[in-house]
Amino acid sequence: MDILEYLREIVRNQSAVKLLNVYKGLPISYDTQISSIGKSEIRVHSNRFQLASLYYQQETYLKGETLPYVLRSQVASLHLGKEDATLTQLEVASNDVGKRSQIRVEPGDTLIALIHFFGAPMALAAPIADVSADGAAVYLEPYMFSPRLCRPGNQVTVNITLPDNMSQRIKKAGESGTVVLSTAGEVISVRSELSRYRVGMRLFLKDLSRTVILQYISQRQSEIIRDLSQLADELYSRKK
Repeated sequence: MDILEYLREIVRNQSAVKLLNVYKGLPISYDTQISSIGKSEIRVHSNRFQLASLYYQQETYLKGETLPYVLRSQVASLHLGKEDATLTQLEVASNDVGKRSQIRVEPGDTLIALIHFFGAPMALAAPIADVSADGAAVYLEPYMFSPRLCRPGNQVTVNITLPDNMSQRIKKAGESGTVVLSTAGEVISVRSELSRYRVGMRLFLKDLSRTVILQYISQRQSEIIRDLSQLADELYSRKK
């Protein structure tokens, strides 16, 4: 059975389907209804927050109870007046999509991590891509990237500078208004993104450091949700 036939069966059986998106690191996922199926595209109905995510990401993933796999699709067009979208280029996604166990958030302002890979002569300063309760990812430019040092399983020590919203007893020797967290960790993933590399790390955070990270994540979640709401407002104001 091909992809479109599976989707036609979902429409006939009125089975549940979700759209999966990520907005600045935050998962955005709502139930959707497939309103029509064409020769190579489908039309789905959703809400303003999911549609804003579709606009931002220009792609989405579909996951259903009766779908044997997660589907990836590109956004062909949005129809805000009817609160639906046309999706095309449907294909089977990789197995790890939709299985994120930790909430990750992208920083608002640039955050820098100082990373010392085991076996490296010196530490590297790199911008943080996203952060979770037990890990972080950084971007490395090609001249900074070493396949040997960045291989999964290699040990690292990491200093992360965050805005200081915690009490003075947690703060280390950072700049005013910041807190520096020092922790050990290991590389768990590496992938190429455009002209740079994204290196994911598992961090072995102690309780106080984890408290700081969790508070930062909570604050960023609120900011990201507010940003998404503003984006939705802007999009819907254009259709008036």
